[in-house]
Amino acid sequence: MDVSKQSLKGVAKVGLAAMAGLFITALLFYRERVLFADASYVLFHIINDKKLAIQESRYGSFVTQMVPYFGQKLHLSLKAILIGYGVSFNLFFFSVNAILVYVLKQYRLAILMALYYFLFFSESFIWVSEVPQGIAWMFLMYGVVIYLGGRKSNIALLAVSFLVLGALALFTHFVIAVPFIYLWVFFIIDKGSWPFSRNASLLLTVLIGCIIAVKFLLSTGGNATESALLHGVTHFSIKDVIESFTKPEVTAFLWRCLINYWAGTIVFILGMIALISSKQYMQAVWTVLSVAGYMIIIGLTYGDLDGTTQLFHIESEWSCIGIIAATPFVFAFLPGIRSSIATCLVAGIFVVRMVYIISFLPPFTARINMTEQILTQMRKKGITKLALYNDVQLITASKLYWGLPFESVMRSSMDGDKPQLTFMFVNPGDKRVLDCLKDPKGFFDAYANFPCSQLNKEYFNVDSTKPYQVMTYAELLK
Repeated sequence: MDVSKQSLKGVAKVGLAAMAGLFITALLFYRERVLFADASYVLFHIINDKKLAIQESRYGSFVTQMVPYFGQKLHLSLKAILIGYGVSFNLFFFSVNAILVYVLKQYRLAILMALYYFLFFSESFIWVSEVPQGIAWMFLMYGVVIYLGGRKSNIALLAVSFLVLGALALFTHFVIAVPFIYLWVFFIIDKGSWPFSRNASLLLTVLIGCIIAVKFLLSTGGNATESALLHGVTHFSIKDVIESFTKPEVTAFLWRCLINYWAGTIVFILGMIALISSKQYMQAVWTVLSVAGYMIIIGLTYGDLDGTTQLFHIESEWSCIGIIAATPFVFAFLPGIRSSIATCLVAGIFVVRMVYIISFLPPFTARINMTEQILTQMRKKGITKLALYNDVQLITASKLYWGLPFESVMRSSMDGDKPQLTFMFVNPGDKRVLDCLKDPKGFFDAYANFPCSQLNKEYFNVDSTKPYQVMTYAELLK
């Protein structure tokens, strides 16, 4: 039990209520989240292949993928599966937070976890990625391990719990290693938060190193996506480190800290003031170094980008800095003020950030409406498979368009079309793709033609008698 911080129990419950608010928002906007890029790709393949679609050894994502997996096993409707998958993420986050509050009674961890899902999130609320899932596993790990340590539990139970939950957290996304290590060192420095002896701490630290080493080897060995992202942080010079602070993606983030994430900026400043005022200089220095280190990592990883990366994507990479920024606030500032003031302050932060999150949702609703408009025109013209030549306005509205084949076929299935309709965008100069689209028996799945005969007929029935019709958006509207 977080005995010394009982005054924060009410604040933790406010955080849990905020997490419930995110769950309700996820339910209301499930289409915007699930019928979008990676989420639609993963969902389609789970249903069609009848197995989990774990990407890049990110095993912690099984917890949400189990929902559509068992959904298709139970022959639920596609709409029910989509809704279930859309809310499963926030249900998982809420459940972990509730365990921290009511079972493990780790109130400060619960508050910190809730703040993570708000402080540096806006457009990325829509982006269903592995990072927030891994963070939930991380907080569950810390909650369980600190709880067991406080109860002086058997070292074997402690080690197994740490290995399983820690591996799920770190394997789910490599960026989680940064807040994971930050909290580890912060807790060891802050004796009041750490219930372990030096030997136990050393053992667990060795286990952390082993998990990270295995994840690193897997990421650089066979995972093309993570290997490419890790190249910048494994191949750099002193000059690269210095220049990382001036890279466009870093300066763009700092600007957003003033116009979008300003609540997170205030939280960071208040926490640092509290650490310095209470003479916790080691924690203050470690926090500043960790924030700077995070910026260096982003600068090295995304240094070749121009600062105009889609916000939902780059924001998900930045989001973990919220844990570093908010830890001093939760562990040093909040315990030093009256409980009623702390509750009101944190509630205000959640309200402000919820307003920001909701204000970034309309463009994603607009892209859903765009998809429906195109499907409506296809029905009017009797088109079952369509390839639209790239159109600047459509591409801008779609945010990401590579997942449109999956998004459109699932949307069409929900609308009851038989056969189901599907469309995509194509570059006029892409001869390989244009040739693929001439095969009437194929469903183009964003990369290549997929035989319609291999589709799960219970959910997907794509026309296998006609090739894709290729035209401009203007021609479709005529």
